[in-house]
Amino acid sequence: MFTVIVILTSLLAILLIAVVLIQPGKGDMAAGFGGVGMGLGSMFGNRRATDLLTKITIGLAASILILSVVSNKFLSNESGEEINPVTQGVEAVPSAAPNVPVQQTPAQQNQQQNQQQQQNQTQPKP
Repeated sequence: MFTVIVILTSLLAILLIAVVLIQPGKGDMAAGFGGVGMGLGSMFGNRRATDLLTKITIGLAASILILSVVSNKFLSNESGEEINPVTQGVEAVPSAAPNVPVQQTPAQQNQQQNQQQQQNQTQPKP
């Protein structure tokens, strides 16, 4: 049953693409696609053809939406097993970042070495 709904959804998607391409736009590019849009305009009149194609587009989009929800909600788990979320059993991520030492630039490293050398020179030797 799931396969049938997936095939039906794919066919509806292809039909939706075709209907959207047939619709006349502001530049009326439908004549560039073999004049298919012009034939609909002369058969129904421009206004009625546009209204019809708009209604077909809305109907196809709504049917794809409904079939997608139905296939996801009711048909994805035919075996009857309980589906656990992916995050179940995973440890929580710590909220604070771990203390990672910041890499120093060469200038900072030289300054730190100079300070250590000065401290070593000022300390009395036993």
